[in-house]
Amino acid sequence: MAIDPIHENFQQVALSSSDTVSPNSEGIALQVERLGLQLDGKVILQEISFSLPVKGVTSVIGPSGAGKSSLLRCLNGLLTQWSGSVAVNGCDTRKWRGGWDQLRRHVGLIAQKPVVFNTSIRTNVCFGLKSWRQRRHADELVEKSLRQAALWNEVKDRLNEPATTLSMGQQQRLCIARALAINPRILLLDEPTASLDPHSKQLIEQSMLQIAEQTPLVCVTHDLAQAQRLQGPVIFMCDGRIIEQGPGEQLFSQPQRIETREFINWSVCDCD
Repeated sequence: MAIDPIHENFQQVALSSSDTVSPNSEGIALQVERLGLQLDGKVILQEISFSLPVKGVTSVIGPSGAGKSSLLRCLNGLLTQWSGSVAVNGCDTRKWRGGWDQLRRHVGLIAQKPVVFNTSIRTNVCFGLKSWRQRRHADELVEKSLRQAALWNEVKDRLNEPATTLSMGQQQRLCIARALAINPRILLLDEPTASLDPHSKQLIEQSMLQIAEQTPLVCVTHDLAQAQRLQGPVIFMCDGRIIEQGPGEQLFSQPQRIETREFINWSVCDCD
């Protein structure tokens, strides 16, 4: 099931500060139980269960076709045909007030390929600002978001220039800033540095670690070294299932499953 990237980005970036939800008393931002997904008769995800703490970066690793990107799209409601349960801050996403569109105001998604709008850098950041209070403080929010995305120093004197003039790495950081401006409760990133140069990758990783001090992140990545640098829990997926999950340091140094060990050491996965 193809999803138009322009439509996806429009859906991802709309949260007013009045819509925020407090973390539940157990300190869990996201709870997933027995999530399953079938598309066109093919099993994409099966029996996916994990929880996301209220801070930090959780990395999702695994071979191509493991279901990692589909998982993210289930979590923020871009895919809705799944079974099982997903709760954000203790609230069942199927019963979310206002439906899937309102859920996406709380759960942002950054795609692998940045999609910027053909307007100024400032307007791109402000795209999702809807409340009167947010619009009144737009300049402050623009600076804050661009700083969080490690982009402010590069664009502060060119905010009225077209966003399309930015490099690929800068555009990806602009997409992150646009999502942050509307204060998401959870931020999902799908291979956010896959097509970027090493310097841009480093800047985005630093930004992610800073953001994760206050907002939980889920990062799908094929870069195992990146998952280690992000320092948080790691989920290893293969064939639509979670094979192993746990603290990153433990999973990489002492994997409990032979499938995990083979993937980490040789990028081989035979989980059928």
